[in-house]
Amino acid sequence: MPTIITRGLGYDEPTVVVQRIASRLVSTVRVQERLVGVVRTVQHLVGILSEEGPCMTLETNRIDMFIRDNRDLLVTVSDDNGAPKNLTSAKVWFTVKEKLADTDVAAKIQKRNTAAGGGPTEIEMTNPAGGQLEVHLVPADSDGMDPGTYHYDIQVLLADGKTYTVARDRITFREDVTRSS
Repeated sequence: MPTIITRGLGYDEPTVVVQRIASRLVSTVRVQERLVGVVRTVQHLVGILSEEGPCMTLETNRIDMFIRDNRDLLVTVSDDNGAPKNLTSAKVWFTVKEKLADTDVAAKIQKRNTAAGGGPTEIEMTNPAGGQLEVHLVPADSDGMDPGTYHYDIQVLLADGKTYTVARDRITFREDVTRSS
């Protein structure tokens, strides 16, 4: 393609030619986009149960999902040394709040295992002796929520009466486009 070099700042003939050539090129350019869809139904979270030692950060498990989608959170709870923590007979809560100061009654979502009074499809103890559980989020949990970022945590009350927050971070709910089901 020929290059046209002009001098000066005026609206001269070569500038008009370049503009005409550019407008023809732009109008004939086709852009092809490829979209990749991922069905992300499972997300792994790591929970650390720390009985002593320095305070550690628990915020390493961000969740990003669409409102009214399903998501299974696979949680593995271990001790400071990385060994799985026995969760047999433990009570487990997964709580989502808009503000940290909100009461549990005002929580946007609260899931419990059966030992804590929840249903078997809320939090499933998949391998309690190995410290593994699944939190099941279903479309009804986030239906009616405003898009935005919320706070969540996973709290465990062990059979010996000790309570630990094993994971805490933010969960972002994004608006989806399709509303039919």
